[in-house]
Amino acid sequence: MPEQNATPKAPIFNPELKKSISAFRDDNSPQNLNTIINELVKSPLLAPAVFDLNGAPAPKPGPDGRVQLPKNTKISLVMINSKEGKHYYLAFSDWDAVHDWEKNAVGQGRQIMMLRFDDFANMLEKNKEASGLVLNPGENSLRLEAPLIASVKKQKDALAQVRKAQEAAQIHPGDKVTIVEPSVLPDELADPICEVLKDAPGVGSAYLQIMIVNETRKCYLLVLDGPKDEKLFTAVAKAARPYLAGREQKMDLTITTSVSPLGQQGMRGSEPFYRKGIGRVEEEDDE
Repeated sequence: MPEQNATPKAPIFNPELKKSISAFRDDNSPQNLNTIINELVKSPLLAPAVFDLNGAPAPKPGPDGRVQLPKNTKISLVMINSKEGKHYYLAFSDWDAVHDWEKNAVGQGRQIMMLRFDDFANMLEKNKEASGLVLNPGENSLRLEAPLIASVKKQKDALAQVRKAQEAAQIHPGDKVTIVEPSVLPDELADPICEVLKDAPGVGSAYLQIMIVNETRKCYLLVLDGPKDEKLFTAVAKAARPYLAGREQKMDLTITTSVSPLGQQGMRGSEPFYRKGIGRVEEEDDE
């Protein structure tokens, strides 16, 4: 039978996060920092906190070691100060990092709770006195300033919106799909897409059409003559977003490849607006 005061079983943490922090300390390059960010946004984090139960009796851990706090519990996250007098939230990548810190930590009564990157980003947005986040304080620590965290959160939310729009734009069995040539291909949409595609060697050409689903929903359809690449799809959607967001009448962008049935339909009888090695293909006026 496990002891009541035993360390609760933690979720599976991401070992790549700790490795990426170590690699960044050896070589603080933008590439290594980007690797940390990519791992950080998808990893659970541990944070020391002080719980004020407002006189309620201390709850006992459940069978899984977790504690259900009373409704009116006040939670205060532990913060540390820099030499410059700035205040930072604390976070740890795993239990080993927590125990290493606790050996030299001053003060008692702390509990450990699990948070996510978004939780810290939201707290930093609300608490202007906090300057950022310190991850794994000690020899292998990393300090992330609030503006960087806010920028990453903004990009993360934008990409989530893109994926949500892509999912909403999916075609379902039984849907009536009509594809028509756009009367005008807006430069503000085509040119940013071409800029992304020129760095995608696997794409030979691209077609841009207007797709009408069930005679009610209208969106742009981009067909890429190349292999399916989710990272490329996301980059293209991001490049197209300023134009799509600025339209009075909202239109999303659906992206597919030439091997899909939808892609085949989108290319049929159409000319590409982009070709590998040429870039943007200008339309010729009929004489």
